[in-house]
Amino acid sequence: MSRGKLRSVKARIQSTSALMKITRAMEMVARARVRKLEEGFRKAKTFASSVEVLKDRIDFSSCDHPFVIGSGKPVLVVVSSDMGLCGSFNAEIIRETERRLKDFEILITVGSKATAHFSSNKKLAKSYQRIYETPAFNVAAALMEDLLKISGNVHIIYGKFVNRLVQRPTCVQLTPIAGGKNIERYEYEPFSEELAANFANFYVATKIFSLLYETKVSEMYARQNAMRNATENAREMIRTLTLEYNKARQASITQELIEIVTGAEALKEE
Repeated sequence: MSRGKLRSVKARIQSTSALMKITRAMEMVARARVRKLEEGFRKAKTFASSVEVLKDRIDFSSCDHPFVIGSGKPVLVVVSSDMGLCGSFNAEIIRETERRLKDFEILITVGSKATAHFSSNKKLAKSYQRIYETPAFNVAAALMEDLLKISGNVHIIYGKFVNRLVQRPTCVQLTPIAGGKNIERYEYEPFSEELAANFANFYVATKIFSLLYETKVSEMYARQNAMRNATENAREMIRTLTLEYNKARQASITQELIEIVTGAEALKEE
């Protein structure tokens, strides 16, 4: 191996080492962020579970709210991340969206990755970018208001958190709302129709809030896993390149020694 080739391999080792430092740092950042998000996600799940229980105690029978009767064209909301470097997380969500999109007339995207992918799709009605870096209920409420103007028949695809190693794209039906499983006799104030309509808005906003939080947690774990894998791959590549460099260096030294000895022998003969 020539000296130029040796310098090339050494440069690759140095660049891979620098890249490994970046991926390790990004893994640590994702780990720190996901710890904070997990606490908020636990609270959001508890909150959503309580609202789900309350939903079964509401009488929707006389309510003609769009979210209750499911009026309008079917809408598919897809929630992706705003940033990449999280493995196949966004690709799987987009693939699941493409598989289901034929059953819907309107598409709404949340997140830069889904927005960029579906920007030229004729079904795209609205897109949201960089709105849920840290999920907040007011963001979910704003999205709910926009959905209410478009349709009352809504499905949403999000990143379901299975465990720290598995995050799965999942489609859930948001509306129409089916409740009233455990109706008891209450006196409502205001009247039950108005209460049901107000609760329908609150219920959809709560569900969106919980799913945004879950998608964000899934994204962070996906990024943490991707950066860990990238760090391990870089470390293995450095090991391989170092071995190649050392072998080539030894061969180069051996060749130079042979040339020196051969030249010395030739001088003696002369």
